[in-house]
This record gives sequence, C-alpha cells and structure tokens, in this order.
Amino acid sequence: MKVAVLGGGHGGYAAAVDLTLRGFEARLFTYSPQRRELLQSRDNRIEYQGVWGAGECRIACIADSMEQAVAGADLVMLHVPGTGHEKYLRDLRACLAPDTVLYMNPGHSGGALRAAGILGRGRIAESNTLSYIARKQSETCVRVTSTDKPVTVGVFPARETDQVLAVLRRVYPHIVPARDVLESSLCNINAMFHPQGVILNAGWIQHTGGAFRFYYDGVTPAIGRVILRNDQERLAVAAAYGLELEDFCTCLYRADTTTLEAARSGDPYRACQESDANRFIQAPPSLDHRYMHEDICSGLLPISQLGRLAGVPTPSIDALVCLAEAMMDRDYHREGVNLEKMRLSGMTVEQVRRFVLDGVLPAGDTAERKE
Repeated sequence: MKVAVLGGGHGGYAAAVDLTLRGFEARLFTYSPQRRELLQSRDNRIEYQGVWGAGECRIACIADSMEQAVAGADLVMLHVPGTGHEKYLRDLRACLAPDTVLYMNPGHSGGALRAAGILGRGRIAESNTLSYIARKQSETCVRVTSTDKPVTVGVFPARETDQVLAVLRRVYPHIVPARDVLESSLCNINAMFHPQGVILNAGWIQHTGGAFRFYYDGVTPAIGRVILRNDQERLAVAAAYGLELEDFCTCLYRADTTTLEAARSGDPYRACQESDANRFIQAPPSLDHRYMHEDICSGLLPISQLGRLAGVPTPSIDALVCLAEAMMDRDYHREGVNLEKMRLSGMTVEQVRRFVLDGVLPAGDTAERKE
C-alpha cells in the first residue's frame, strides 16, 4: 500500500517511520527544500527513538514535489498544523485523484469542512488529535512516546464513512468512528489545554523562554479549572448538535495519555499530573507558536462559532480567543476556521447536520470557497 505523508513536522516524521517499519511504502513530502535535501543526502534515512526502541529506517521516497508524493497513492495523509492546511489543500486540488481518501491527522476543529470547500469534494477524514505523541529531536531524528492511539475519526460526508474507514483501517486499525465531522471536530483535545496553558502562562514563557514542563508544571489547579469550564462549554455546544461526548479527562484516558483514576476524577489538573506520555514535554519557547495560533484558529474559534450558530454561549472560550488576539495583535476571527470557511454561515442546526451527512448544501446555497 502506497501512502503519501504530507508534512515534515513531528507527526509527518512519526508517520513516515511508523508506516515504513510496518511495511507500507511511505512517500514523505515537505515544503522545506533544506529538509528534503538533508534526508535525501542520508539515503532517505530517519532515526527514531521511543516506543519502537532506537534505530533508523529508510523511507521509500522523500518527494521533491507534492505531485510526486501523491501520484498513485492509495491514501494521502496530511500531518501539518492547522495554520498550514490551506496552503497544502490549495496545492492538493491539482493532483489529488477524486476517489483517493484524504486523511487529516489531525483535522483539529472544522478541518474537514474547510478542506471540502477548498477541494470541492468529499472522501475526507479527520482525526480529533494526532495518532502519535512525537517530537523531532533534530531534522533527522524523531522521538515517539505513544503510537496508534484510538483517535476519533469523522468523515465528510458521513454517508461515506464505511468506505473511507475501510481504507484507513488498513493503516490505523484502532481508529474510532465518529458520527460525523461535527463529532470529530468537537472532540479536539488540544483546544482544551494548549491555548489555556500558553495564554495563562504567558509571563512565564516570555521570561524563561519556555524552560518548564508545559503540561506537568504549567497546568496548575487554577488553570485546570479554566480547562474544565472550557470543556463544559464544548460539551454544551456538542449537545446542541445531538452529540453526547466524553469529557476532557476521559478523552485523555482514551488516548492513553492519563490514568483511569484521573479520568474518573474529572479533574484536568490531575489528568495532566498523571500523564506519563506528556510529562517531560517542554513549554513553547515563545508565544509565537502553534499552541497559540493553531489551537485558537483551528480549535477554540470554530467551537465558539458552532456555539454561536446553535445559540449556545461560550463565554470562557470567547474570553481566551479575545485575550489571544490582544496578546498577539492578530485577528483570529478572520484568520481562523470561522463559519464562512466551514460553509455553515446562515444555516440552522438541522441544516448543518444534514450537510455533514450528505455533503449537499441547502437548497439555494451554491456558495463555494474563494481562495
């Protein structure tokens, strides 16, 4: 099976190594020519550490173009931050075959809906979080501390779920099917503790350059209570769309990143304290980081927007988005995955539910995404 892996970050490297070790033909593409040339000079070899021990493997192809990576692929996987989705998706339009499954791992919140608008097609899957806990140690080495997590995967349109998941399960057999991409989007774990940890530790990050453990030191009892309030709002938004979702602590447990006891406590602070997989991950070196940009634009903002459409207030989430805009002097409401980019503007809740099921816009609405 040939799999195109798009993205040269933590997830892209982890996926390329994982697939290679399991006998798949992985084709890795990154926009960085320096990264491509370095790996090619090493005969396409990437070192790995962690759950698979220590060693190195030869990736079948370090592609010089997206077209080369995608040509003839049985599956195309997008492993890039949400802030990079639009660039990759615009370029994918010209080379992605109509029947090839696109797997956004992760899609964050609203990722598949944004992708469907840009690509003008379905057969798009999104996971709620990355299948790996991984950090690159260098441009030639990745450390993976958790792999093939049972992530929640939604498909757009949902009527194609069985066919799309049949392809994905050849690579990731432990994925958990979502009802639709509303469920996968609203199960975005990262949105529940990345921006909270960055915004509420802003002074510490700027003073130390991130010289502390982000989840273990940075999530204090007070920050845990903010996470809990945000999570309660997320669950209320989900309920408005007919979804009964698990809370943040249970999601962490399902992802094999905290203990059962912490999950049962319902305390986000305890869940982070008892997360061995995340314990030693350092804080970002600055506020100019994907934990801020990505997890606001492709996390908290679309959850807030879905709440606004359904008439569900999200005051604590909105407060963090507004604080982030002030701190970074950015317009995240414009930059991020808003209702317009998800093609949901002006819809009712019932129209949204029908749209994510069958992929057909409400009668009289033929609006397409303008790039």
